[in-house]
Amino acid sequence: MRTMATQQFLAVDLGAESGRGMLGAFDGARVTLRELGRFATSRGEQDIGPDGVRRWDWPRITGEIRALLRQAQGETGGALAGVGVDSWGVDFGLLDAQGRLLEMPLHYRNDANPPAMARALGVIAKEELWAATGIQPLAFNTLFQLAAVQAREPSLLKRAATLLFVPDLAHHALTGGAARGAERTEASTSQMMTPGARAWQPELLTRLGMPSQFLGPLVEPGSPVGTAEGGTPIYAPATHDTASAVAAVPFEAGRAGVFLSSGTWSLFGVERPSPVLSLDALNAGFSNEGGVAGTTRFLKNIMGLWLVQECRRSLRRSEGRDYSYAELTALAAEAPADGPLVDAADPRFLAPPDMADEIRTACRESGQPEPEGAEALIRCCLESLALAYRHALENLSRITGMAFEVIHIVGGGSQNKVLNQWAADACGLPVIAGPGEVTALGNVLGQLVASGAVKYWAEARQVSRQSAAGEEFTPDPVAHATWDERAAHWERLRVDAG
Repeated sequence: MRTMATQQFLAVDLGAESGRGMLGAFDGARVTLRELGRFATSRGEQDIGPDGVRRWDWPRITGEIRALLRQAQGETGGALAGVGVDSWGVDFGLLDAQGRLLEMPLHYRNDANPPAMARALGVIAKEELWAATGIQPLAFNTLFQLAAVQAREPSLLKRAATLLFVPDLAHHALTGGAARGAERTEASTSQMMTPGARAWQPELLTRLGMPSQFLGPLVEPGSPVGTAEGGTPIYAPATHDTASAVAAVPFEAGRAGVFLSSGTWSLFGVERPSPVLSLDALNAGFSNEGGVAGTTRFLKNIMGLWLVQECRRSLRRSEGRDYSYAELTALAAEAPADGPLVDAADPRFLAPPDMADEIRTACRESGQPEPEGAEALIRCCLESLALAYRHALENLSRITGMAFEVIHIVGGGSQNKVLNQWAADACGLPVIAGPGEVTALGNVLGQLVASGAVKYWAEARQVSRQSAAGEEFTPDPVAHATWDERAAHWERLRVDAG
């Protein structure tokens, strides 16, 4: 690694709950991150318009991003080396020929998406769609969101000149409309690309009665895309947040590892050179998303800490108490270990009106006692997640034929030591937790590649290994035997539920 003067890059990481700006200082060997600020991306029920459609308040979000950029430019004395934005997948905005938004970007948790998906699968069978894209058909995927738009207002798609995903929209705004490409890792989540995210599949839209003229040029992760006001270069990292996170996972040579990006969603998988398109992979709920350097992220979406986030919201309404996440985790650790369980991947938990009520109902319907109190409710969530991880690991090993030696838990959820230990015990593998700010770190790594500060993505991963130390959680053999019993009970629940 060559010696160089310290460069500073702004990573803007947008999540479904909040966005934040992280200033990454690169000294030629490692990246040091510092938070500049954060803001709410979601306004909850206020995001639902009078037509019942949930949309993102894009002017407010872009205003917050611009404020972070100005702050970073000020703090670096105008010497900010670059800025890049990453976000969740699938959500998009449609622009007219003049580059203006036709409507506010849609939120993926919209009630119109499941029926749109059902109609689409009546035209293109699930298995055919899987073979064509390598992506698990899920109701919030961009293809089905577009089908919902077509059903609601077909003229909108006809007037659209460009489709940009959320991070691309941010780059478009920061460049004054100059950036109009779709970054490949983000586009790969859309269910509109060939397996491995090599090219668009416009014929899929045609078969569903939609136009496709808005599918524009693709941008490689680690590419320059324009210049912001003030002269700061704008770089596209791996703009899908999981792609940036995986690019920064400190995998070790000679130790086969899986990744678990833990946050609102839990993304569990492995980095591969090519997609896996077997029906076994489809039926097990895996997807093939685009990664950096031509890799494929073969992974499964699990509901993740969304369960806890929404239970916290439910408890605030029912008890009038605003628990911290640390308080909830501590309460869960003290709750009895033989409580009820749920299938954390069940679509019923995607957007229920009240998560706590939905979990209690699911437990009652499966013949289990309802979790009483915050401690039992959160323990149900966390234990169910640990068992979902175990199930995903077993499927991943069977489908790929690989034996894994370690689980890398990264992202904000890696700070939950209770869940880390339960995951290690349930899976029977050591867990290495961290880095916590892995998405922001991966974002900065993408900017290093785009700017030429490092030459290759492999060199960027070496920077990641040097930038943050992980904490290892060793599985307890006695606890693992208990988790075997819990897993058998959990599997019976899943079978009984159909």
